[in-house]
This record gives sequence, structure tokens and C-alpha cells, in this order.
Amino acid sequence: MRYRVRPSVLKMGFTPAIICTPSFRYETGSTAGSTMIGVIDIKLSARSISTLFNMESRKSSVTIEEVSVTIPFPKIVKTANLKVNFGQVLYDEASKIAKWTVGNLDDKMRLQLTGEMKLESARRPDENPPLGITWKIPSASLSGLSVGGLSITGEYYKPYKGVRNIAKSGRFQIRCS
Repeated sequence: MRYRVRPSVLKMGFTPAIICTPSFRYETGSTAGSTMIGVIDIKLSARSISTLFNMESRKSSVTIEEVSVTIPFPKIVKTANLKVNFGQVLYDEASKIAKWTVGNLDDKMRLQLTGEMKLESARRPDENPPLGITWKIPSASLSGLSVGGLSITGEYYKPYKGVRNIAKSGRFQIRCS
């Protein structure tokens, strides 16, 4: 097998297809400082993807599919009240994990998750766990690899020469401040 990686891909490195901006703030509660309240704000949008993918056949914008964000909360969070402007969010009190299922995302959408967290004590958490984001983009190649031809020997039928690419996020994490 022979392939050629575009020089522009090697120079520019990897830029993710999704922009995620998380923010966690902690404030003292209203009841004489005995509890602490946390405020969460996550903004999500698609990056302009014209420079990211090897997609000669498509000239229009591409939809990013099966987008979801996993938000692990610190163990000292008692409960969380979360709201989204698109998709749905489910918070599991036992595991302290919220999952925001977005579905499809295009470059015109500006999504936001906001909410409050009630903490068990009056001290803030030591650190915020990283967010996990998953997505896939059909008919896209992040590496720039493409198949120019297909040759099969020893077969009596003529195979279809099409190749289907798909770009998946894998285990992509965003660190929170």
C-alpha cells in the first residue's frame, strides 16, 4: 500500500472539530457560609472545518454527528441542577456524572449548558475533573489520507471501488479551570 500525507496537515497539526469552553465558579451560599454553591457554564460550537478535512467532493458545511459531552462532577457535589438550550442532559446522582447528548452539530449552532451545584461542605473542590467529548464526522479524513485506486487479483467479480471515510473523536478530553 502506498499513501501520501498532505504537507499542510503535517505543518498545521491537529485542530479539533469542536470548540468547548467550560467554566466552573464557586461561591459561598446564602445560609451563613455553611454551604458552597458551584456555577457551571459550558459553551459548545463547531469549528470552521474547511481547513481540517480532506473532502474534495463536499463544498458546503459539514454536520458533526453523535455529539455528546460527559461531565464528571467532584465527589463533594451533593446535587446539580442543569439546563441546556439544545439536546438533553441527564445527571446521575450516584455516580456524579452528567451526560449532555447533543446529536448533530453544525457551524451555525451555539450551544450552552448552565447550572448550579450544591456542595456538601463549605470548601471548594481541589480540582475539576476533565470533560469527555465524543463525535464523528462521516466522509472526512483528519489525516489527509485518501485511496486513489483499488486493485483486487484472483477474484472473478468486479468490486465496487468506493471508499468510505469516517473521523471519530476517540477519547477526547477538555481540562476545566
